[in-house]
Amino acid sequence: MFVWTTNGATRCEGFDETGALFGGLGAIVLGGFLGLVFLPVSWGLVVLGIVVTLCVGCRYSIRIGTDGIRLTLYRFWLVPVHRRHSLLDADIDIHHDLDAAGPKGLVIREPYADPGFDNESDVFGPRFGPPRLLRLHARLVTALEVMRAAAARTPVPPELRNFWLGPQMGAFDLVRAIRDPRGRLRRVRSVSPVYVGEVEVPPGSIFHFNEDRFLDPRREDRLHEVVLGGPISLLGRRVRPGASLVFAPSGRLSSLRGAFESEVEIDGTWVNGRDVLSFNEDGELMGFTLGRDGRAAGRCFPKGSRFQCWPADDVLPTRWTVRLGGTLKLPDITLRAGESIELSDDISRITAICPRRDVKASGLVVRAGIVPIPLRQDGRIDVAGCLKNGILRPREEAEEQRGF
Repeated sequence: MFVWTTNGATRCEGFDETGALFGGLGAIVLGGFLGLVFLPVSWGLVVLGIVVTLCVGCRYSIRIGTDGIRLTLYRFWLVPVHRRHSLLDADIDIHHDLDAAGPKGLVIREPYADPGFDNESDVFGPRFGPPRLLRLHARLVTALEVMRAAAARTPVPPELRNFWLGPQMGAFDLVRAIRDPRGRLRRVRSVSPVYVGEVEVPPGSIFHFNEDRFLDPRREDRLHEVVLGGPISLLGRRVRPGASLVFAPSGRLSSLRGAFESEVEIDGTWVNGRDVLSFNEDGELMGFTLGRDGRAAGRCFPKGSRFQCWPADDVLPTRWTVRLGGTLKLPDITLRAGESIELSDDISRITAICPRRDVKASGLVVRAGIVPIPLRQDGRIDVAGCLKNGILRPREEAEEQRGF
C-alpha cells in the first residue's frame, strides 16, 4: 500500500489481498492440475508459474482530486474490472460484513445515486490488519475534506439548477431566496403554481433545497421538501395548507406529513393523517401510523403502531417492521409499546420480534439486542433459529438469572 500526493491530488495504490490469496490458491490447484497432466513437468511448472503470477495480480488504485474520487480495481495486474468516478460529496466509509466482527475494507458511498446506479462501490483496501485499514481511511478522508474545502470556495450560479424545476424558474421569488454562505439555495417561496411531477403546488409554498451536508458544486439543486402555502387535492382528499411533501428525484411523491385530519382511510386502512405517510413507486402506501386498531398477520395491532415496508436488498428480503403503539400478546411474550416486530412482505405472519428485554423460551433465555428474534409459523420463538443467530444465552447464565 502506497499513498502519495501529486499536484494537490492524493493517490493510493495497493493490493487486494483477499483476491490475490484466493486467485493464487485457485491458480495453483487448477493450473497445477492441468499443467502437470497435459504438459511435461518442466513446461508444466513454467505454465503454473505464469498463471499464478497473473492470478495474484489483484490491486486497487484510488485518486482524490478536484474532479472527485476515481477508483479502479484491476485483475491480472493491468486489466481494469471496476471503474468508478464519484463527485466530492461521496463518502469513503469502512465496510463491515454482517458475519464479521472487524472491518473488511473500504467502500465509496454515493449520497445521491441515480436510478439504476449502485450507490456503493466494490470493497477495496487492505483486508488484513485493521490498523493499516484505519490509517488508510483516515488519510483518504483527510484528503477528501481538503478537496471539499477548496470546492466550497467555488462560486455557485444564482439560478435554480434542477431538472424538473429549472424550466419553471420564473415561478419562484429568487431575489428573496435564502441561501447558504456559498450561494446555494436553501429556501425559496413560489409566486405562481409549480408542477412537481403530477402535483400542482399552489403559490405561497416554501420549497426547501439542499440539505446541510456538503454538496458538490457540480451537483444540481436537490429538492428536499415542500411546505404547502394553500390546499391541494391528493389521493381524492383535501390536503391542508402547511402540509409537508417530499418528492423523489424523479418527481414522484415520496411522503406526506401533516396532510389530513387525525384519522383518514387510505387503501382500506385507517391511518393517522397527521403523521408521515410514505409511498412506493406505484403510489402504494408503504409507511403509516394506525389511526385506529387494525389487523395484520391474524392479530389486532393497537392504535399508534407505526408500519414501514423495507424493499429487498442484497442481504434481506422485502419485509415490514412495526413499532408498537401498545401491547401485543404472543405465545411466548407480551410485547410492550415501543417494541418492534417484523412481518412478511404480504403481512400474513410475524417473522421476528425485537423486544427490549431478554425472552425465556423452552427453558432457555434468548438475548435481546440488535439481531431480531425469529418466530415459527405458530408464533412461538424459533429456538433453532436463535441458536443459528447466536442469540441464546449460555444455560449456566440462564439458570443463574433471577426475577425473569
